[in-house]
Amino acid sequence: MAKYKYNALKNNNNIINGEIEASNPREAREKIRELGFLPTKIYLEQSQEYNIQEYSDDLIIDNNVNSQINVSHLSLQEKIMFTSELEVLLSSGIPIVEALQSIANNTPKQKIKIVCENLKDGILSGMTFAQALESFYGKVFGPVYTGLVKTGENAGELETTLDRMLLLLRKQDSIKGKIINASIYPAILIILMLGLLILFSKFVFPAFMGVFAFNGAELPFLASVLVGICSFVEHFWWLLIIGLGAVCGAVSSLFKNYHFKSRWDEFILKIPIVSDFIRYINLANFLTVLHISYDAGLPIMSGLDLSNKTVGNHTIKGKISNSISIVKRGKSLTEAFQATDAIPHALLTMIATGEKSGTLGKMLHDAAEVIDKKVDMALEAMTKMFEPTVIVIMGGVVLFVAVAFYQMYIGMLGTLF
Repeated sequence: MAKYKYNALKNNNNIINGEIEASNPREAREKIRELGFLPTKIYLEQSQEYNIQEYSDDLIIDNNVNSQINVSHLSLQEKIMFTSELEVLLSSGIPIVEALQSIANNTPKQKIKIVCENLKDGILSGMTFAQALESFYGKVFGPVYTGLVKTGENAGELETTLDRMLLLLRKQDSIKGKIINASIYPAILIILMLGLLILFSKFVFPAFMGVFAFNGAELPFLASVLVGICSFVEHFWWLLIIGLGAVCGAVSSLFKNYHFKSRWDEFILKIPIVSDFIRYINLANFLTVLHISYDAGLPIMSGLDLSNKTVGNHTIKGKISNSISIVKRGKSLTEAFQATDAIPHALLTMIATGEKSGTLGKMLHDAAEVIDKKVDMALEAMTKMFEPTVIVIMGGVVLFVAVAFYQMYIGMLGTLF
């Protein structure tokens, strides 16, 4: 029997070294696993190294495979898929390294595979899962995700924390889906309008214009305007695309400017109905993360700071920041939120009850559910407000086309008779 040296992972965290006797590397690996360790490298005492990739069916280490590939973004659905699969595997008692390898082997998403491989390599190099996640993909997952994972891992409740993160991610996905669904109807109307203009410019107007040209008559004013618009769209559609891209780029740059974004956020909170939706959707994220962080055992100040990072509106964010400052001075959450008017009064009663009865976690959960219902109601109210507006605009466009067509038809009859 040969003597093998090995590096192994103890408790999925600490790297240990040792040696063991075995007839081949595979047997050595099995003996190491029987000791309760996870082997990462096995080599003969004569310094002839064996990469564990050659001998392990479930643990593959290849530091060069993904070293040149960078994952800078994961969609919300990809985050949900990664978190869900990892939570299920960890809840089943599978060690974190093997769980990541299993996801990498079976996922249909190449980006998730790369993320899992790199996180696994980071853990095998001596990092914790939270350290690897923050080091490699802190910007991809964001401070809330990495912060809660760190808290859960430190408390020994990583799978529970991942389950809570799934709640947050699915809630965000649900809100996103509702916004998209509310935008479908206006988008369809706009597409129909553009299709109508293209149809008229291709088949209807040329026939009428031929009659007017043959008789030497001029097009009516509205008809000439409509024909000009259709002709411009037909011949310079590329210019419209460039212009649209330029406008989108300019708007995006403006919203990256802190002063403009602050003024815009303050202005949009003054618009009826829209302000309710903006306020509730920001508070929904804030209260959900605060509830999750509180249940995960994070100190209330850390939970408030982490939750405030999910707030996108500068005005609301400023009020919550002022509330956090008040809490730091020794006041209760209820007093702080009441002083800054950061939270609706109906929710303040729930939070006050939770603080007095020692059931703050449950009350934060209930408050988050109430806010979710408020988001649905505000989104429905916005949809009801915008749909008639879009219909009126579309009606105006159709009326303009109809009047122009009528003038053209009457003018054509005049040239014939």
